[in-house]
Amino acid sequence: MDATRPVAPPALLFAGTVDGAAVVVLFDGRRLARYTDGRDGGLDLARADDSDVTTAGAVVLRRQGTAVRYLLAPWVDAAETRRIDQPDSPARPLDHPDGVTAAVPGGGLADCHGATVLQLHSSPAIAEKHAFLLTDLGGLVPAHLTYSPPPDRTQPAREPREATGQDALLAWARAGCAVPDGTPGVKQLNLWAFAVQPLPQNAGSASWVCLRADRWTGEGSAATAVLLPTARGPQRTGGGPGRACSRFEQDVVGWAWWRSPQGAEFLLAAGSRRVTRLAVKGPDWSADRPAPDHTLAVERPARAAVQVEAALDGGARISPPH
Repeated sequence: MDATRPVAPPALLFAGTVDGAAVVVLFDGRRLARYTDGRDGGLDLARADDSDVTTAGAVVLRRQGTAVRYLLAPWVDAAETRRIDQPDSPARPLDHPDGVTAAVPGGGLADCHGATVLQLHSSPAIAEKHAFLLTDLGGLVPAHLTYSPPPDRTQPAREPREATGQDALLAWARAGCAVPDGTPGVKQLNLWAFAVQPLPQNAGSASWVCLRADRWTGEGSAATAVLLPTARGPQRTGGGPGRACSRFEQDVVGWAWWRSPQGAEFLLAAGSRRVTRLAVKGPDWSADRPAPDHTLAVERPARAAVQVEAALDGGARISPPH
């Protein structure tokens, strides 16, 4: 916890009684400070510098057990909740008199199959018809959920967008359990669908995604995963701290073992839009092929340790994150 002196005179964001406890929230331009009176209260600090309309949309005002009340920003016109594992269910209106919400389930993606997320709508004076998602990760500031759709070969690489569209909701419902960092201090969680792979033996298709967590400190981590049509959740294939899957490192490759409905074992591999060739090496075999659709499937009789490498259009080579 950063307990240094304020960098500017603190501004009072809230002072009042919430669920029987006195609560005060201050902001000094860099950090939020929340003081809660009582035996279970105390002082909590959190980074909040360089906030925008989305990342400053809500602050955790009071936490009791698994329930959370939020203080919403003045530019939030409407608030709703939705279950991350129910993308087809409509969002539910959330009462927020004077900017203080009713109690909602907290805990965020810790329960990735049943997490409740906030869906907030900005005032038209800020952005016309702008909605965004936030999820509680146990700290003062909820994390902003975003989505980068699969690549379009005719268009430049796509920037992250709000995760409120049906395609984004479906992707988060399936991949939320693979987030690389679900702890307090995460500013944004982005899900990037970097490839779609037709599965062998006409078994449908798999989506390859990279989930990235960016913290308020500037650090981040990523995890790659494959979403298979018959699997309940994502099959995580690698990841760790670093710049992978961010605007600073946009090339990625992942791999996973998959068994077809007929019982055949396949090694699947996929890369992002600049990947032109995929190479796989096993104990006594190898495959090195052009990958015009950025994917590769190799049938093998048994699973074994392998090495996977991708060649980019500029000649550089990359390996999956570990």
